[in-house]
Amino acid sequence: MDRRSALRAAFAAGLAAAGASGAPLLANAYESKWPAKPRVPTDLNLEELFVELEKGGKGLRISEVKDAPTVYMLFDTQCSWCVWEEAQFEPFFDKVNFVWFPVALLSPWSPLQGAAILAAKDPIAAWKLHRDHFKDPDFRGLDVRKMDIPFDMQKAVWDNSKIYRRAGGREVPFGVMKTTNGRYVPIPEMKREEFVSVTGIDL
Repeated sequence: MDRRSALRAAFAAGLAAAGASGAPLLANAYESKWPAKPRVPTDLNLEELFVELEKGGKGLRISEVKDAPTVYMLFDTQCSWCVWEEAQFEPFFDKVNFVWFPVALLSPWSPLQGAAILAAKDPIAAWKLHRDHFKDPDFRGLDVRKMDIPFDMQKAVWDNSKIYRRAGGREVPFGVMKTTNGRYVPIPEMKREEFVSVTGIDL
């Protein structure tokens, strides 16, 4: 028996012995004990996030309401909770200026889908099409596998992502609202009832 075969045999024997003795195998040896992280990171700079997105980000302006607060929302195209959040906030689109910024946090498809939406002739229609196909069994959301997507739009998604990370963000959906009197309010994942409570904007 050569050295490699001997090592394999020894390893297999060790696993068998562990199983026979009742000791946990390697695959089951680790359980996460990390505490839940705060909904709003303690080091997140809301003003920085808003100002930098306004200055260097690229997003979808969903609504434009005179003398209303503005919410900048970060979303990942592969995020199911982001799709849920969009539905929660839709009733407020005629009361708040919403801009949705695609970022790339969850999947290799995220920057491509985000860029395809930004590059579309009608970005809002492309965004809605993506949501309509989000639960497709063969491919989640806008199918970009054969699309020719402009590099500058892919870069825009990465620029949005860098702005978010530099400000201290880490999860999506997440947003920041600038009120009409200049305050910055965090908008983590929330139901529409909580949005009413946090912002004072009723349906």
